[in-house]
Order: sequence, then C-alpha cells, then structure tokens
Amino acid sequence: MGMVAGRLGCGAYVAGLFVVSLWVRHGGLGCWVGAGLTGLILLGLGGLAALILPRRWPLGPRAEVWLGLGGLGLVAALNYGWQYPAPSILDISRVLQQEAPTGTQQEVWGRLQEMPRESRSGKGQLWLQVQQTRRLDQAGQPLGELLPVEGKLYVTVPWAATADLHPGQQLQIRGQLYAPSQAKNPNAFDFQQHLASRGVYAGLNGQSVVIQGEGGWGLWRLRQRIVQAQAQGLGPEQGALVSAMALGRRAVQVPYPIQDAFIQAGLAHTLAASGFHVSLLLGLVMGILRWPALQGRISQPGVAQLGIGTAVLAGYVLMTGAQPSVMRAALMGIGVLVGLALERRTQPLGCLLVAVTLLLVWNPTWIDDVGFRLSVMATLGLMVSVPPLMDHLRWLPPTFATVLAVPLAAYFWTIPLSLYYFNTLTTYSVLLNMVATPLVTVISLGGMVSGVVSLVIPALGAALAALLWLPTTVLMALVNWQISLPGSTLAMGHIALWQMLGLYGLYGLGGWTALGRRRRWLVALAVLLLALGPLWYRGATLTQATVLAAGNDAVMVVQDRQSTLLINSGTQSTAFYTVGPFLRQAGINRLAHAIAGQSSDAENWQTLRAQAPIQHLYHTHRLSTFSQDLPTATKLGPHQPLSLGPHRVESLTDEATALKMTLFGAGVRPRTTQPETWILLTHLNQSLQRSLLQSTTPLASDVLWWDGQPLLPELIAAIHPQVAIASSRRLEDTVEAALQAMGVQVWCTERDGAVVWQPRRGHQAYLATAAPASTALE
Repeated sequence: MGMVAGRLGCGAYVAGLFVVSLWVRHGGLGCWVGAGLTGLILLGLGGLAALILPRRWPLGPRAEVWLGLGGLGLVAALNYGWQYPAPSILDISRVLQQEAPTGTQQEVWGRLQEMPRESRSGKGQLWLQVQQTRRLDQAGQPLGELLPVEGKLYVTVPWAATADLHPGQQLQIRGQLYAPSQAKNPNAFDFQQHLASRGVYAGLNGQSVVIQGEGGWGLWRLRQRIVQAQAQGLGPEQGALVSAMALGRRAVQVPYPIQDAFIQAGLAHTLAASGFHVSLLLGLVMGILRWPALQGRISQPGVAQLGIGTAVLAGYVLMTGAQPSVMRAALMGIGVLVGLALERRTQPLGCLLVAVTLLLVWNPTWIDDVGFRLSVMATLGLMVSVPPLMDHLRWLPPTFATVLAVPLAAYFWTIPLSLYYFNTLTTYSVLLNMVATPLVTVISLGGMVSGVVSLVIPALGAALAALLWLPTTVLMALVNWQISLPGSTLAMGHIALWQMLGLYGLYGLGGWTALGRRRRWLVALAVLLLALGPLWYRGATLTQATVLAAGNDAVMVVQDRQSTLLINSGTQSTAFYTVGPFLRQAGINRLAHAIAGQSSDAENWQTLRAQAPIQHLYHTHRLSTFSQDLPTATKLGPHQPLSLGPHRVESLTDEATALKMTLFGAGVRPRTTQPETWILLTHLNQSLQRSLLQSTTPLASDVLWWDGQPLLPELIAAIHPQVAIASSRRLEDTVEAALQAMGVQVWCTERDGAVVWQPRRGHQAYLATAAPASTALE
C-alpha cells in the first residue's frame, strides 16, 4: 500500500502541475489566479474523495491518503505559481515602459552567460545577465546616471564582434532595446513566450561590444576543447555533428542545414542529449567495471557501480548544460544503480514517475518544456509498448525485433506532441531509425570516448574522432537521401489541445485497461478518427483567405477545400519563418496555384516548392532570371484575366504588383454569399498610381490590400473599399485616419496580426480573435 500511495502522490503532484499549466497558458488566467484556483479545486476534490471513496472502495487508499493527494495538488499549483517566470521590479524590460524618443539607444553592462551562437541571419546571439544601463542621446553620448537593473537580455550583435567572447566576461554593449514580438499568425512560433520561458522579457539589437572584464574558468572551456579537437579530426561540419551526437546540440552549434536535415528525417533526437545517450554512457561504464581484470579488485561491485556511475552521470549532465531531458534520464540511471547496489529489482515506470516528480519539484515550469515532454512520452512509450510489440514480432530474430520495436514505440508515443507542436509527420523515420541505430550508436560512443581523450591529449582525441569519418559520412548520406524522397515529411495540420489529450487518453485505454487490450483494433480506429477526422473535415470544407503578418511583405494564402492559392512568398526570411510554418500548420502539402509578385524571388519559391510542390506558378513582374531559375513559371501579362479554380485574377500593370482578384467566385458547390473582390497594390509611386487610374479594368473592390504607403485620394475613391489591409510594419496615423474618415475598416498586420476572411464570418484579425494566453509579462 505504501508503494501505491507513493505512486499516487507523485501522480497527484504531476497532474496538479499539468492542470495549472493548462489554465495559465491556455485558459487566459493570470499565474497566481490560475494557481490558486487550481489548488483549491484539487484540494476540494481530494476532500470529496476522502469522504466518498473509502466507503465505496474498502480495499483502496484510506481517507487521509485521498486528502493528502488533494494537498499535493495544492502544493504543485502553488509551487508552479511561485516559480513561474515573471520580471522583477528592476528587470531591464521595465526600461521599455519609460517614455523615450523613437530609436533611442541604451548602453548595457552585464555578464555573458553562454557561448555566442550564430543565427540563421548571420548575427551573433548572446544571453546577458544585466547589471547596469543608461540611455544615450542621438550623438551616442550618455544621458544621466547608470541605473541598476536585473534580469537577462537576449542580444544580437554582428557575428564578427563575438570572436573573442566567452561565458563569464563582463561586457558593455550599445544598441536598441525592443519588446519581443508575440505570434501574429495562426499557431506560429511565439518569440515572446519563448524568451519568457527562459526568464527573458526584452531584446537588444546591439551594434558594438566592449569587453570590460575577463571571466574565470568554466565548463565551457572543456566543451570547447572537445569541439575543437573533433573539428580538427573531422572538419568543421562533421566535427560539429559528432560533438552534438556526444554532448547534445546545446553544447555545440551544428550548421543549420545539418540540423534541418536531421529534423526533417526524424533524427532530431540524435542531436539532443537524451536518455539514449545516458544509457550508452551508463552501459559503457558498467561494461568497463565488469572486466575480469577489475572484478577481482572490487569488493563491493554494486556500491562501486553506484559511486562511479553517479559521478559519470553527474559530469555528463553538467557537460551537456543540465537540460531537463538529460537530468531525467540521469536520475533514472541512478535509480537503476541504486537497485543494483541494494540487489533489488527496479520498477521502470515507478522510476520514471519518481524522476519526473523530483525534477518538477525542483523546477515546476519544466512541465511546459517541449523537449522534456517529448523525452518523457518517448520513455513511457518504450516501457509500455515495446514488450507487447516484441510479443507480436516473435517471428523475427530478437535483435531485429528489438531494432524495429524501439523506434516504433517511441515514434507512436510522440505523434500527438509532434502534431500539436510541429504539425508534421516524418513518414520514413521508423525505417531510417532502424537502419541508422548502429551508426548512431557507434558515432555517439566514439564521440564520447574521443571527447574524454581530448580533455587530456587533444591531438589523440582528434585522431580518434577521425576514425568516425566513415560512419558519419554514411549517416549524413542516408539522411540526405531520405529527405530527398517524395513525401518524406507530411504537413498534417495543427491539432487542438483536446485532440492531443484525447489521443493520450486512448493510448492509456489501450495499454492499461483489460477492455482496451482486448479491443486494440477498436482503440486504434478511435485514435485515427480523433487525430485525422477533424483535420480531414477542416481541409474538405474550409473556405478562407489569410493575409499573413509578414513584416512589409504582402503574402496571402487562399484555401478552398483541398485547393490552395499562394500570392507572393516575400523575402527569404518570410518564406522560411512565416509562409512555410503556416502551410505546415494548415496541413498544406501541395499548392494548386501560386502568383509571384515583385517582392518574391526564385530562391524563395524553390524553398517553398521543396515543402509544397506547386502545380501552376505565375509571375507578374519583369525579372529576367525568374523564368530561368523556375522554368515552369508563366508570365502573367497585364489585363489578361486568368481563372485559377474558383478564383479570377487580373494583373493591372507590368511595373509593380497590382492585382485585381475575385475570390471564390466560381465552383461546383453553391455559394451562400457573394464573392469578394480584392485589389493588391505594392511598390506604387505616385506616377504609377496616376497611371493605374487610367486602367481599363474597373478598380472598385471590396478590399484594398496594400503595403501601407500613402495612396492618392482619387485612387482610394476609385477603389472605394469597405476594408483596407496594410501589410506593413507601421501604418502612418494620417493614412489610417483618412481611410477611417471614409468609413473604411482598417487593419495593419504587424499591429493586428494576420487578417482572416471567411465568406460567412467576414474579416477577423488574429490578435483580436486568438484565444488569450498568459505570458510571463502579466
């Protein structure tokens, strides 16, 4: 009964954290309001259970146990509220609340916390523990006294300025403070929440860095020694890959093309220090201690394994940066070692539950960490699903059965999280994991051995790393071949939170109940219907046009059932960070039509075509290299109406992007509303605006969609819109006021988020209609 009560206690604590996390992050409740309300509800449920359940379940836990479980739920909720990240009174983000002229710069002093990393845009990324700041005037001269500040700052500087930087240094950085942006498109990456999860509430766009003081010794020196030795033996790219497969990619920066390839192939877990790496390391240590030459000299093997294994695991956790997933695996490894020392059998599920509970007692906000959730669910899947899978694979040799069962179980149990957070499925990842597991094992173990040797003799460590060239080359070739296959990654669309929870509920029903085990085919059918049913229905019935929030780029995605039209791709950054993620969350794997405006280029379209093949691509502007780079692109001449499925598009000029569009004007199904006409105007100077007024095509449109630049009053009068949508970072007050004075409803994508139009609901801005989510700034 004591063991049962302990498991129930751990479960009650974790459940309490999970419930308060849902309420705070998805229910729009403030941190302490959600924590207090959740705690009181759980305590009340515990009291109710104490009154009722002992009478109905005489052999179950006693009343005081149920009451204690409610109390643990209360403790979990209060602990979450206590440690939930929030800026202090002196946090540097408070400086943003002070009135200052636009473009005002700050001078910030602080201590560098981590090694600089290079961003995709080529800038250096720094994490700074700030100490002091002061404002600068327009000439760059200090204004006023130094102000004491606290907290952390996310800093970007020119990459060249990071050459001599390392953790512990005291830095003086000049730049402009800014508030991190929140997600402005449906289910997009929330930069503000990402920084808040690390206790950062402001960013600094730095221009100059001055080293004020050198830092002391740190583990970063050991990591750099390993990384440099392995890069010397294998070259920069393969060396970084081997270092990441030994220490995790938080300890070393892997080139982005390699990261993207491994993620797309479903091998991202090999680049993150995880339970796989911990089990390899622990197995290596225990294998060494079992050598015949050592067994006779160790009087108490179990105690020796516990002491040495714990020390090795602790060192590995520190070397990898104390990530939650690694700490979870290390705690479970220590639990196994304790069982061996006491000569008692360890219960894997109980060990997992205890490890997770201990970590969440230490830092309850780790329950919101995506990597931690994936690690826990993959481990749970291995414990629960591998044994029955092995039973069904008894016709295979044991080694092959294990190689198939392990990746299949981990893949299956992480699907709901993958659909919820990443909106994709890697179709061949199970097969690739089967083939790549021996290579990953050799590379990871070899990287660990090479790393240890590099700490003592770097030249010898580099030589050992060079021996890994062949398996590393083969692994990279397999990954690149796999992602080149058609359909290697499928965009499934974003599932709702209730779907993810329901899927895991069905997993539990099929794994832990007698009815579920007898009717697993029925549970499997329910899983498919729950996961894919709403996504299929939405794709089959959706009629929607979305103007994306993409800075100054005018980009729109028009969805009509399974047919999709994309207008513009924006800059390379927009295509990668905005358009691609939107297509994935919408479950779009193919574009029926696409129109490239003046702000698009061939490289952007090549990037998007690799993700979602385009059946028909048109371009409207004069760009000689465009049709050469994309031979399938067709020039859309001015005043040549074109029917694209249910839509009608006409280019109004050959000098800039000016399109007249009638959306959802034709189709096989009856339309309940009148089609809506749109006009898109970008890069139009006053001369082009005047010439557009002479167009033979009527300009009157329901919606004016433009780049936010001032338009001639007579042009606005000719269009006579009901709605105006500015794809712009900033809309001048005079322009907006003039439109509003004409009775036009005005949206600005950078301010209001993506603008979604549906025939029955009209126009809605994402930031105005998105479900409220609590942030650490509240």
